[in-house]
Amino acid sequence: MQAYSTMFALQATMTGDIRVGVDVSLTPMEAFDGFVDELAIALEKCGMKFEARAGGSISEGDVLVGSVEEWRAGERISMLWRPKNWEGGQQNKLLVTFSASNGGTTVTVDNQEWSRILGDDGQELLGWFASEVGAQLLSVSAPIRFGDWITDRSARRPSGARSRGIYGNPTYHWPNFFVILDQLSLRPDDFLLEIGCGGGAFLHEALKSGCRGAALDHSVDMIRVATEANRDAITSHRLTVARAEADKVLPFPDDTFTCTVMTSVLAFLSDPSTTFREMFRVLRNGGRIVIFTSTKELEGTPAAPEPIASRLHFYEDEELEKFARQAGFSAVRVEHPSLFEYAKKAGVPASDLQLFSGTSGSQLLLARKDQGK
Repeated sequence: MQAYSTMFALQATMTGDIRVGVDVSLTPMEAFDGFVDELAIALEKCGMKFEARAGGSISEGDVLVGSVEEWRAGERISMLWRPKNWEGGQQNKLLVTFSASNGGTTVTVDNQEWSRILGDDGQELLGWFASEVGAQLLSVSAPIRFGDWITDRSARRPSGARSRGIYGNPTYHWPNFFVILDQLSLRPDDFLLEIGCGGGAFLHEALKSGCRGAALDHSVDMIRVATEANRDAITSHRLTVARAEADKVLPFPDDTFTCTVMTSVLAFLSDPSTTFREMFRVLRNGGRIVIFTSTKELEGTPAAPEPIASRLHFYEDEELEKFARQAGFSAVRVEHPSLFEYAKKAGVPASDLQLFSGTSGSQLLLARKDQGK
């Protein structure tokens, strides 16, 4: 497809309609599928559920707020909207259209007759438009929230077609995976927990040992990819995949697992102490943890570029050891393994192998749960 300059337009019409549009270098059908997928994920983050189909509904918590009246794939979606559940009968229409334009597609969202819902077509409409639409657009395109969006989208809470493809087979994470697997030496009697499983590639490799496993992630998209990648193991009851936060109470009983792993997750956690305590709780006596993370030497490199780098927590070896010991772990140590040979084994392109040379950037925390010793 030819190069296509992206346009974003936002306006309030003379009739009180609120209209937002964007030009993308996709076919109408590609734009339709992508928009529907992204909208469902985004609404879920807002506490809303979108049944993406003809006759589907949109709910906010337990309140029905909309229904899909028209669903024409690649062309349009029409929804009947009920913004005032405290006033029965109040409703307006939301219309999403996908129009071929200059080799791409114009996607337009039209919130019709919004001034009637507000009961005003002047100052109140202007106030709502400035505060709830204009200010939001400015804030999400300013450095803090835009940087947060990029970080979440690509690393902290991966989502979207691009991230699904990358995390389904994360070439540049395989060196980390291989070094963890060498440390674990998994056996059929092991029960593995992975915290922050991403697309499930590590799980798939680990389960080749014959062990059982469980995993969690907080990204809806990553749960979807990990589940598909490990469908056979899930069907045969060798693996469960759950959506949960890594630094909250883990959804597993005490003394369940023989080993727990994290790779490239710890640096994103706001409360790592809770994570370590929870890992200790769910591990059996004698269980071990293997955690891979990165040192500050990688800040600003391709392994930790901005804006992601400024949203990471880099720890000194002593800090990592302290987290583990305070949670109750023993035999605690930090290693700095070379990833170069693992990178070659993973098939990292020769032009990028130098990124894995040396040992100063990698941190591997190892510890055991040995109660009564």
